[in-house]
Amino acid sequence: MKYSRVLLFSVSLYLLLIALSTIVTLIVGFDDMTQSTSTIYTQYVLGFVASLMVYLYLGYRQTVSPYKQAFLVAAVYWFINLSLGALLYVLLEITMEPLIYLIPALLHVIAVLLGTLLGIQLRSKKIKRNKKLLIRT
Repeated sequence: MKYSRVLLFSVSLYLLLIALSTIVTLIVGFDDMTQSTSTIYTQYVLGFVASLMVYLYLGYRQTVSPYKQAFLVAAVYWFINLSLGALLYVLLEITMEPLIYLIPALLHVIAVLLGTLLGIQLRSKKIKRNKKLLIRT
């Protein structure tokens, strides 16, 4: 297992989710975003889909211990997320409500499990298809 790959996926996922959040904020506007529940749910769905795609790709590419790798990526991602949230609280006095992290954490766990499972299944289907093609020729 390559720990550099875990760090790369974790940082990439964090930056991807930051970029998606920024785009939604720029489209909707900051004042409207904080008061609109549909915008907040849209951000949750976008974050879930992006996380799901990252873990699907990881499950597809990782042949040895894909769940272990996925959970390590998730753990490092949440360490980065919570550390930077705490840093913003200390340096800029931006409040960090623990309940704000609850729904994304639950969605992230679902994305880890489902994305990795789908990636493994996709890889096994590809392997079976390649074996059938080899047998035919």
